[in-house]
Amino acid sequence: MQRSSVLRIGQPKTVLNKRQKEFNQLSEKIEQLDKLIPELRATYYLLIERVQNEYNPIVMEYQSFRVELVKLMDRTYEKDLYRKAYLTKLAYLISEISFDLIVNYKFEELIPLFNKYSEVSFDTALNELKRADSQLIDSKLLAEENDIIDEETVPENFYELSEEEQIRIKEELRAEKAKAFAEQAKEARKILTKQKTTKSVRTVYMDLVKAFHPDRETDEAEKIRKTEIMQRVTQTYQENNLLELLKLQIEFERIDQDHLENLGKEQLTYYNLVLKEQVEELEKEKEEIQEQISYLCGLNPQHANSMTTVVVKFNTNINEVKAEIKEIKLTLKKWKEPSVLKAFLKTYEIPNTAVFDDEDDF
Repeated sequence: MQRSSVLRIGQPKTVLNKRQKEFNQLSEKIEQLDKLIPELRATYYLLIERVQNEYNPIVMEYQSFRVELVKLMDRTYEKDLYRKAYLTKLAYLISEISFDLIVNYKFEELIPLFNKYSEVSFDTALNELKRADSQLIDSKLLAEENDIIDEETVPENFYELSEEEQIRIKEELRAEKAKAFAEQAKEARKILTKQKTTKSVRTVYMDLVKAFHPDRETDEAEKIRKTEIMQRVTQTYQENNLLELLKLQIEFERIDQDHLENLGKEQLTYYNLVLKEQVEELEKEKEEIQEQISYLCGLNPQHANSMTTVVVKFNTNINEVKAEIKEIKLTLKKWKEPSVLKAFLKTYEIPNTAVFDDEDDF
């Protein structure tokens, strides 16, 4: 029998009840996800390759021009051509760009240049950055800390204890809570495992096993055929893929279309529950891949629904960096003329500072 691409109950114009319609909708959704997920996964691997071979090299090329720009500003500063207000702006730009290049792109040869123009040393600035990042992490953990330290879990005199004793109690409570969570997760996995070996799925599986188990087959060619079928059946069962098991039943003529259309209310309800779980698992898998794609190319995860869309976005990113390289090369050429750099500094404002009076010339 020809294997259908989408398993559905009834014909397009057949009048169906609510459960039958739901079965068809779930079946179609699974088929869509089964096609989309491999495409997205292939897209993700393609992006990894293109990021390494195409994107990263031109990004580093752009950053190398930023290094040249910083050195150019340093040389200009040393010539002492501008008044103090402009030199202050120049020093700020040199230190800011240098810090970014050192921290994010490993141009450590710029550390002396940063120290030359910054009000604090590179080590101090780096420690401050780490402290700020640590504060962000700590704020995310604050809710968890509040959950641990509450009136029901700590001694009445908790806040009267020494700091060391409070820390010890917090660590004990955190360990107890982590243990409880681990036990809950273990129990949840047991329940999930039990759900995955549901009676309905197993009934379909056992029907195929009884029909195609090769052990009692005497004909060698038929035994080989049944062995191959059982490999497909077993893998599908282990994946808890009810839809594919039903397809195998139809493919090997264990059931026909009438069987699906005459499923009882209770049986169909349970089938739909299993299919819903399968849709949820596939949706989660799809979303995880979309997030990975988004990280690589900046596309909204919800928009990463085809290789074409993702590749178009990635190509746009490539072209944008190439345009930035062209622009920074032009800037380097222009800023070799001090008057052009001065014109830029005249309009530039250091963040969170007062605007300077720019009437004076060189």
